[in-house]
Amino acid sequence: MNDALKILSRALRPFGYQIRRFQAPNLLRIPNLEDASNRSNVTIPRAMIANDFGGHGIGDSALKSMVIFLRSCVRADRNINKRPRITGHDGAENARRCIQSLVRSVQHSLRNHPDLSLRVIALDDRSDPEFQKALQRILSALPCPWELRQTEISGQGASLYQQFSEARAHNALVYFCEDDYLHEPEAIAQLWTFYKESSTRIGTHMVLYPQEHAVLYADHYPSYLVLGADRHWRTMRHATHTFMTHGHVVRDNWKYFENTKFVGNRKKRRLGSEARTTNLLFKHIPGFSPLKPLAVHLQFEETLPPLYDWRPLWEASAP
Repeated sequence: MNDALKILSRALRPFGYQIRRFQAPNLLRIPNLEDASNRSNVTIPRAMIANDFGGHGIGDSALKSMVIFLRSCVRADRNINKRPRITGHDGAENARRCIQSLVRSVQHSLRNHPDLSLRVIALDDRSDPEFQKALQRILSALPCPWELRQTEISGQGASLYQQFSEARAHNALVYFCEDDYLHEPEAIAQLWTFYKESSTRIGTHMVLYPQEHAVLYADHYPSYLVLGADRHWRTMRHATHTFMTHGHVVRDNWKYFENTKFVGNRKKRRLGSEARTTNLLFKHIPGFSPLKPLAVHLQFEETLPPLYDWRPLWEASAP
């Protein structure tokens, strides 16, 4: 019956009709924009949402659980950009407050959504002992199962590879984040709510990036806007390696994750870039980011979404 519906929908399309899932977003065709240059921006998102009657394994059991992978690395000899952070504090204080904001967001989500099953896996890459103690103390306030482990191999690419590799085994939503993302209190709850509600309506998994990527305001490609529970979201095809999807998306598209092991490798780092790894997911499943940010990359002015005042959340996130 699903194949018959697809054939019927294609037959009706020239007459201005289509068959779509009940209550699914109706992303209308934009003839003047649907050319080769905009295929990834307009045509692919619309096609992925329009006539998908298969479901791709979407179901309650796949959406009621979430595993958060938190990667941290705070040590004096770490090879990072030495420019002063926008907060004016050192990397250790930035990470403490960002991780504290994530813990508070988890607390908020479980208070308001007791039906959500959460687990946190913290992968630390040989941080200085003082920071490790602070990390242990902050994570101990989590109201859900959690664990803190040292990464198997040191290095940014190695930790990315490890988190993605482990995520493949989970029949659950997986949220990958770093120690320099500052989270709004409702971040985890709203990421889960939008994913759960939208993937059920659309019938496919997706990628959620918690803030708009800076490229969206440099290369202004077209987007569809959809309404979530408390904010608008836009279709997009750019994210960093901090995002939410499903463990089976990682498993079934491993070729787009494997080369993240080259991040930080001077000779092969381009192979590990988002453009050559996880951003390729947007050829197959829709991507969304919230117009009102749920978490922000708290490094420099250019890594923040526009018109965002990070200071109140920063002050509220002191451990």
